[in-house]
Amino acid sequence: MIRNARQYRITKAQAEKFKRALEEFDDRPSAHPGVHPKLIKAQREAITSQLESLQQEIKEYERLWSHTL
Repeated sequence: MIRNARQYRITKAQAEKFKRALEEFDDRPSAHPGVHPKLIKAQREAITSQLESLQQEIKEYERLWSHTL
């Protein structure tokens, strides 16, 4: 849970990094030679899951913050 503006900025930066990592992952399927397709799928799902978690935390913080204004 994000508790302050500093954590919010850090979380937003981390979410952006995961978003870029996911885009790069999808843009370069040939970057995984010799890796079993199930492992590639699991890695993509892990990145997606982490990104969704961070985005949910950001939305919750923004929702709470908007109610305090």
